[in-house]
Amino acid sequence: MLIPEHIIDQISTRINIVDLINEYVRLTKKGTRYWGLCPFHTEKTPSFCVTPEKQVFYCFGCHKGGSIYTFIMETEKLSFTEAAHFLAKRSGIALETLMSSQKQLKNAVKRDAYIELHEKITNSFHHILMQHEEAAHARSYLEKRGIISQTQSTFQIGYAPNYRTWLYSFLLKKNYSEDFLKKSGLFSRGNSSYFYNRIIFPIYNLKNEILAFGGRNLGEFGPKYLNSPETSYFHKGDNLYGIQLALPHIKEQKSFILVEGYVDVLALYQAGIKHVIAPLGTALTEHQAKILKRYVDKGYLLFDSDEAGMKATLRSIELLENNDIQVEIFELADGLDPADIILQKDGFNTLHKLLKSPINSFQYIIKKALGLFDVTTPHGKERVFNYIFPHLRRIQSQVKQYSSIEILADAIKVDKDAIWSDFIQGKTTSYYTGNIKKTKNKEKISIELFLMLAVSIFRQYLPKVRSVLSLEDMEDDAARKLYIALEECFRNEEKSVDALLEKIDDVHIKELLLNKISSEEYMLNQDKLIQDSVMRIKQKSLEKKRDLIVKQLKEYEKSESSFVNIRELELEKMFLDEELQKIKVM
Repeated sequence: MLIPEHIIDQISTRINIVDLINEYVRLTKKGTRYWGLCPFHTEKTPSFCVTPEKQVFYCFGCHKGGSIYTFIMETEKLSFTEAAHFLAKRSGIALETLMSSQKQLKNAVKRDAYIELHEKITNSFHHILMQHEEAAHARSYLEKRGIISQTQSTFQIGYAPNYRTWLYSFLLKKNYSEDFLKKSGLFSRGNSSYFYNRIIFPIYNLKNEILAFGGRNLGEFGPKYLNSPETSYFHKGDNLYGIQLALPHIKEQKSFILVEGYVDVLALYQAGIKHVIAPLGTALTEHQAKILKRYVDKGYLLFDSDEAGMKATLRSIELLENNDIQVEIFELADGLDPADIILQKDGFNTLHKLLKSPINSFQYIIKKALGLFDVTTPHGKERVFNYIFPHLRRIQSQVKQYSSIEILADAIKVDKDAIWSDFIQGKTTSYYTGNIKKTKNKEKISIELFLMLAVSIFRQYLPKVRSVLSLEDMEDDAARKLYIALEECFRNEEKSVDALLEKIDDVHIKELLLNKISSEEYMLNQDKLIQDSVMRIKQKSLEKKRDLIVKQLKEYEKSESSFVNIRELELEKMFLDEELQKIKVM
């Protein structure tokens, strides 16, 4: 049942998070925050922190955190709707669980109109890819990745022309109104499409409706992959790429294969492996895991062999096993992704052979731990145990836990009873498996991510920051995700931390943000920190563009290109030089 957003916000404002949590946890005030023993894991020293100003909680031990809704969902084992009812009753609000029938009808009609728009755009983009000369480089890219035209048609892959306003102008000519298009979520300011010079991957739901698009960049600037902004009917964390074609095969095979990206799905499907799906450019989410649990109890992971792929595998193991899905992993040779295999000689047979020899999740985690730490030393053995401890803790069966500990003991040459003793006493330190680099136990955060975290905490700076910096200025993947979430909040006039957290799919970015809110790291001199960060990022972005222009000028001069082309580049370089000079004198 639908609960209006303003009612959710109203409940949040009426309930004091400290008063609520104090009924479950004994809290002690220290400075502006409250501390207590975490209700979600066993501990002797308080690491559970409540920040009343932001209405959030966070545990520095087990890394659970969120809003009043998250807390009640976790402690009372309720769904979001049930938690809202629980909190509404407490706050004395008459919960509106259904919108008026007239408004429901209006929203349904609007949704159908946008779904129809997406279908027409898909047909147009697909036609351009298959037939137009300007899409030749897109066809060449897909050909190099081994994706044949039949597969492109099955998934309705397309190409968006390299003109920012082409799609908007094209749809106006098809008699769509300006107001309708501006509310579609397809266009940014100035009628610019989010999708230009990109290979387009339509995103379907289980009903075979096209909800949104993913785009692979073929140009120099901008993120490599980009999804449609979230709307009332499209949430990245609630959908899976390829699910409309994969579901019958998932039911038939009684399992699924999860890969990282769009092209991996196409490659496996083309090889006859059709129970394959992927998250939408983000880490697997809790909701996606729950969707898969409806149909099967077993899943296979086939991620890239690089560091990012390893971390995605570890995160997915945790999420899937927490939802009682048995997990096995297919391991790729170094430097490969699934789509690369079909390009090799006898690639299809190689791929099918690979899929016959998975390893279980515990074997995978031990193997990765042994590769990270030196088990010939006592300290190395301890670090392996600390690394594997969270996985052992997730195992529900004590028999399976003890059997796993036997395997671990054999791998690191330690008495199994000693490991079991440490395990049941909880003698371990937390091991963070997120995507933030660390050096000597200190988080190494890029300047872009630092800025986005600061702006997430101090939202009053967002209008100024977004007026100076765009998504294209962000090189860091986590920073881009936060920028997109903040932009969506800004457009929807949502200022609460809770609303921002709902728009972040990556569990480790959520965890990092809650960590920074709950610490006091960003409290001092935030005005100067944010201003300096904005200027440094803008300078870096302008210098990168200027270097590219200089490179193009040198190439044009060698090839004796036309005076017009050279003059245009010189003018652009002059503009960039002026902008850089402005920054340097600020």
